[in-house]
Amino acid sequence: MSKQNHLWVRRIDAMLLWIAGIALVAMMVHICTDVVANLVLGSPVPLTNAAVTQYYMIAVAYLPMAAAELRGAHVSVDLVINQFSAGVRRVSGQIMQFICMLIYGALAAQAWQLALEKLERNAFLMEQTTRVSTWPSYFIIPLGFATVTLLLLAKIIMTWLGNPPLTIDDTAEQEGVHV
Repeated sequence: MSKQNHLWVRRIDAMLLWIAGIALVAMMVHICTDVVANLVLGSPVPLTNAAVTQYYMIAVAYLPMAAAELRGAHVSVDLVINQFSAGVRRVSGQIMQFICMLIYGALAAQAWQLALEKLERNAFLMEQTTRVSTWPSYFIIPLGFATVTLLLLAKIIMTWLGNPPLTIDDTAEQEGVHV
């Protein structure tokens, strides 16, 4: 994969992490403001529950999935596989990447279908007496699944072409070393 393609992967990674980070900070500020307002004024901030559960948490949970894959930070149990030869580990890793790509792709397609249904119905929830549109948040989920699917596809293709693995090493990134 060319340096230009690596750059695109890094930019998409950074953008999704920034959006998730902003959502996380916004969620913390919103919740803290709600708690303080409830304690001091005796009145919570309106729509806190809806904003937290329907927007902030979804962005924080789904947008960084590709970043975790790119950094090799997903949970893995490799007690048995470490007993095998390097060749067996490499092949099994490629098989698992392919299986995961298929699963994430299926999840992206299913989530996309659900998001379209929610859009068609103009999905909303009622909090107190306010109608809160929820359909936009349903599009975050397929975006998260689709980006990790595309990343896995790129990693598989790079492996087949004999290119070095596509990863971002956080320690190198912190030291200013760019892939």
